[in-house]
Amino acid sequence: MRSHNWAESPLGPPATWPQSLRAIVRLVLDSKAPQFVAWGPQLCLLYNDAYLVILREKGARALGRPLKEIWSDIWPDIESLVKRTLAGESLRFEDTEFTLHRADRDEAAWFSFTYTPIRDEDGTIQGFHCGLVETTNRVLLERERNRQTERLYSLFEQTPSFMAITAGPNHVYELANPAYLQFVGQRELAGKSVKEVFPELASQGYLEILDKVYQTGQPFIGRRMEVQLQRQPHAQLDTIFIDFVFQPMRDEHGAVSGIFIEGYDVTEHQRTEERSRLNEQAARDAARLASTEQGRLNALLDAAPVGISFADQSGRIILANAENRRLWGDYPQSESVDEYGEWKGWWADQSERHGQRVQPNEWAIARALRGEEVLGDVVDIEPFGMPGSRRTILLRACPVRNSHDDIVSAVVAQMDISEQVRSEAALRESEAKFRTIADAMPQMVWSTRPDGYHDYYNQRWYDFTGMPVGSTDGASWNDMFHADDQARAWKLWRNSLETGEPYEIEYRLRHRSGEYRWVLGRALPVRDESGRIIRWMGTCTDIHEHKLNQEALKESDRRKDEFLAMLAHELRNPLAPISAAAELLAMLPSVDDRTRQISEVIARHAHHMTELVNDLLDVSRVTRGLAKLEKEPVDIQAVVTEAVEQIRPLAEERGHALNMHFPLEKAMVLGDKKRLVQVLANLLGNAAKYTPNGGRVDLNLEADPHRVTICVRDNGIGMTPDLVRSAFELFSQGERTADRAQGGLGIGLALVKSLVELHGGTVGASSQGVGLGSTFTVTLPRISVKKAAGTVEGNRPASIRANWPCRVLLVDDNIDAADMLGMFLTSAGFETTVEYYPTNALNRARDFQPHVCLLDIGLPEIDGYQLARQLRSLPATARTHLVAVSGYGQSQDIDAVNYAVFEHHLVKPVNTVELVRLLNEIVANEGGQAQLTEKDD
Repeated sequence: MRSHNWAESPLGPPATWPQSLRAIVRLVLDSKAPQFVAWGPQLCLLYNDAYLVILREKGARALGRPLKEIWSDIWPDIESLVKRTLAGESLRFEDTEFTLHRADRDEAAWFSFTYTPIRDEDGTIQGFHCGLVETTNRVLLERERNRQTERLYSLFEQTPSFMAITAGPNHVYELANPAYLQFVGQRELAGKSVKEVFPELASQGYLEILDKVYQTGQPFIGRRMEVQLQRQPHAQLDTIFIDFVFQPMRDEHGAVSGIFIEGYDVTEHQRTEERSRLNEQAARDAARLASTEQGRLNALLDAAPVGISFADQSGRIILANAENRRLWGDYPQSESVDEYGEWKGWWADQSERHGQRVQPNEWAIARALRGEEVLGDVVDIEPFGMPGSRRTILLRACPVRNSHDDIVSAVVAQMDISEQVRSEAALRESEAKFRTIADAMPQMVWSTRPDGYHDYYNQRWYDFTGMPVGSTDGASWNDMFHADDQARAWKLWRNSLETGEPYEIEYRLRHRSGEYRWVLGRALPVRDESGRIIRWMGTCTDIHEHKLNQEALKESDRRKDEFLAMLAHELRNPLAPISAAAELLAMLPSVDDRTRQISEVIARHAHHMTELVNDLLDVSRVTRGLAKLEKEPVDIQAVVTEAVEQIRPLAEERGHALNMHFPLEKAMVLGDKKRLVQVLANLLGNAAKYTPNGGRVDLNLEADPHRVTICVRDNGIGMTPDLVRSAFELFSQGERTADRAQGGLGIGLALVKSLVELHGGTVGASSQGVGLGSTFTVTLPRISVKKAAGTVEGNRPASIRANWPCRVLLVDDNIDAADMLGMFLTSAGFETTVEYYPTNALNRARDFQPHVCLLDIGLPEIDGYQLARQLRSLPATARTHLVAVSGYGQSQDIDAVNYAVFEHHLVKPVNTVELVRLLNEIVANEGGQAQLTEKDD
């Protein structure tokens, strides 16, 4: 400005300028922003260097020249503004468009500027000041951004898939495209949660899926999933099948802030086409409202799990999202449909064209540009830059039309279904293998839906039943059952369906021959990862022969029990007089030593014979699980002591050294004392029997906090390895030799094993070999209980004499047994009378008025039960104590006696010591001699 020749300017030299002009010029020159001053009558220009950018080629001649001359091209636009400013008005304008002549051509330019009047020292307006900025680039950029936003929103609005965005953990709707609104029945979504909008989803699992996606940040992709929706108010629920994705959306901090929902209604193509036409109009109406949605739409597209691309009218790809780039790789920017030949694809829709190359004009987006709506092309593609690699995609495309219904572009959505295709192929292969395996199985195999609807049977079912394939689907299977089994089968099956419990039943199924055969039916639920039952798998096994054999075994077992009972009865009857005679001989006052010895031999062997019979019956009960244990806390040392006392006579007879080792502390077990004594007495008895005279028997008792161990060891004849392995089997014995007269039936150890196991314990045997002795070890669970108060009385010898006078009536048709027992009771001090027939017994009872009646059960004329009832009805014997004496000793026999009129039951041959003890107790309980010696008048 200083070097400028001001002589030619109307302003004249700067030295002549007014002070007000020089002041404003200094401000302009010091400013970094473009500014100018127009001064004087001709409004000559004064400006700073920043303004040269706007003047461009005009800058070489503009300084000091009139404004109208320099800006003649826009003077018509600004003349009125200049006049208003010179009239004293300050003006401001933003992004005002002017047409400037630049570089030999007219072009549009935009400016933001202010006009401020400048006054001289007298206050007269001599010019104006202008501060301005050219905003052409920003305006053009903003207009381009708005066009892009409108294009993206148009894409969102017009895409054939339904889309929506929810925010927050309650899944409140923020945005939904027309396709979504059409899909859900045009419900009010804005500001509402999914749960509020769709109450019918509460029990269908979709709300839980949304929660899981929001909480974990992991997307969920659903393939052909069923959903029940109320598409119209007050209407029935529609069943719809959809392909969809729930994709988490994250904020700038990476936290999940919402969920993007996108999918397709694949229920019917026709309905999809109708909705698409409606969606197009809705999309065109909504597109005009999308000017502020550019950022949201960008996020939506990039978050979408489907590839989306947009082509203009010529076929040029003008927009594609991130998933589209992932699907196709580094693809070329095709400029027209003809260039689509670069995209490698092969039809994969199982049609006649399957496997053929997709031609350029066959691609979904090319057909959409011709006006076609493509709803489900399936194509195998080879991504760019990955030769030999294949992906299977599902394509849907539609044209985009303007307000005049002209096609201006097209949009295509591409979903990667490679995994679904592989899964479906694997499922078909798996189903084929399953059917092959199922048809090869000997059982009948069936399967049902979760609700119990039978929809599959293998070939074996149809071969067995002779029914046509498919005729027993649904609930028709129940008609194949025997009429007596149908209700029970239905009840169990419904219970399994309601509770998820395994199904198991035996029923009769109609064979193709018309015969009903027994089968075993079983079924188990098949559950998914969440534990939900998705199917039931079941089998039917023909068990007809097994069932018949089972019934035969039951019948055989019943006959065996009857035989054992009869055998015991017939053996006990002759043993009764033998035992009684032996006892009687020993009681004679003038008996000599020889006779006493003979009596002891007879008694001992009769007792041994009785024990054999008892063991035979006992092992039958125990091995069949019929034995009842009366468990209570038991001191194991007391058990050992009692068992030792039982076998001590045998040990002393054979000169055995019997050594016992007990722990210092008291050891308790929960068990039946009588049975535990029986176990140890059996083991100790075996050790004594099979150990030569003068041998040694050791009994060690050990206890730890959890168990009690009893070890019986001898230095007897030992066992072979084979005998050790079979020692606890029924009727198993070692080789019998001449010196083993004490050998039994081979049932004792089988009884021991069963009883120990009933107590929750174990028993084992070992031997170093023949002649090296044997060891038997019993282990029982230990319990901790308080010590019982007081002391246990020592064993006292039982009395075999009557303590009180007592009248006894003995009735038995076995004359020898009756006479011997009667003689014994008389010798023992009891007033005894014997009868062999029930009629005679009744007559005798009226006069004799017995205190106790000992009655045999198997009597002639009437049995012992009937005789007991008649005795109870007589006044003379109404208070008489009735005791059954029988050769039948099984549990059912004892139960029958207990439920009749008897008070006690004794098994033949009667233990005379126990009999005398029982009679003495009866007399004592009734008040002794004074009461019992009186007869009724």
